[in-house]
Amino acid sequence: MLTLLVPVLLLTTTIRLEMNGLGLYVRGFQLYDVSATTGLSNDTLAQAAIRIIGYFNSLVDNPQMIVTNAAGTQFELFHDYELIHLADVRLLFAANSVAQAACLCLVVVLVLAGFSFGRIPNTLAGLRRGAAVTLVLLTVTGAVFLADFGRMFTVFHLVAFDNPFWLLDPYTDYLVMLFPFPFWQDMFLLAGAGTAFSAILLYVIAARVPRCCHQAPGPSDTKRDV
Repeated sequence: MLTLLVPVLLLTTTIRLEMNGLGLYVRGFQLYDVSATTGLSNDTLAQAAIRIIGYFNSLVDNPQMIVTNAAGTQFELFHDYELIHLADVRLLFAANSVAQAACLCLVVVLVLAGFSFGRIPNTLAGLRRGAAVTLVLLTVTGAVFLADFGRMFTVFHLVAFDNPFWLLDPYTDYLVMLFPFPFWQDMFLLAGAGTAFSAILLYVIAARVPRCCHQAPGPSDTKRDV
């Protein structure tokens, strides 16, 4: 069971971290010159990111906000259909957070149970297999997405959403101006790299624990002749 839980835990954890990564949002705004595209100041963009993150975490009821552009014009940042799409995205993130929390609890319980009942080798083997499966799945998925990221991005939206409100205009809809297509390519690559790093780290730790246990001095080793 650990073998199956580990990939889900590592991926959902990475996604949850990205969802809350204000620095990643701000980096995207700066890298893709979103201020010039939208006419909004960097401070306003940061406030928009903070509000969106708060909305995804159910800390605010609505991601809508009144902004002022460089010309001094005030307006609501999102159209109604953009708000619907953000609500759909929040549901996906909420499901991811629930899955992450559930997997984390199960993994902790299984590891503690394995260590408590003397099944340490089996438990560590399960963790190593889970890390290896994670790397294999990442390799396959990464190859598919990198071969044609645009098409796979579209397929994901067709599967994940049951309405057309994700089809946004980059010239009139601020949600897609804030988060252009290259931003999502970056998020995909970072998610893959973060999950891969976690899997490798977990594999190394699980592989080294038996050696540490084997090298630990036993009671007879600590006795000294009097």
